[in-house]
Amino acid sequence: MNYGTNYYRTLFFLVGVTTLLFVSCKQDLKSISKVEMKMIVEKQNKLLEACFSDGDANKLANIYTDSAKLSPNGSHFVIGRDSIRAFWMEDFKTAKVLKMETNVLMVDGNEDVIYETGITVSEILYNDSVYRPRVKYINVWLKQPDGTYQLDVDFWNKDTQ
Repeated sequence: MNYGTNYYRTLFFLVGVTTLLFVSCKQDLKSISKVEMKMIVEKQNKLLEACFSDGDANKLANIYTDSAKLSPNGSHFVIGRDSIRAFWMEDFKTAKVLKMETNVLMVDGNEDVIYETGITVSEILYNDSVYRPRVKYINVWLKQPDGTYQLDVDFWNKDTQ
C-alpha cells in the first residue's frame, strides 16, 4: 500500500496526542495533596528526632537512601548511606541531642518526590554545656518501592534569626 504524506502526518499526530494524554493521566495518579505531603514528612521527622535523641547512628542512617547527600553547615558533602552513618557516629561521640523540634514550613512535589523546608531547634549537650542551635533546612524525600520515604538530600545551615 502506498500511503501519502498526510497519512503519516496524521498518524504521527495521533500517536503524539495519545502519548501526551497517557502521560498526563499517569501524572495525575502521582499527585498527592500538600496536606498529605506534610503528614508524611512530619512522620519522618519524628523518626529523625528519635534517632538523634537516642544517638543511634545505625537507625538514623537507614532513614537515608543508599546514595543520599548530606550537606552539614560549614562542612563538606557527605555522600552515601555508609558515609552518613560514619559522620553521625563521629558526631554522637561528642554531642548528645537532648531535645529536637522540627517545624515544617513548606512542602511540594508529588507522590514520588517530596521537597521540604523548615526550621529545627535543638538542645545539645557538648563538653558539659548545653547549646540551642537553630537551623534552616531543605530535605528531599524519595518514595521507595515498599511505599516508605527515605531522605535523599539533607541540607542545613545556621539560621541567623
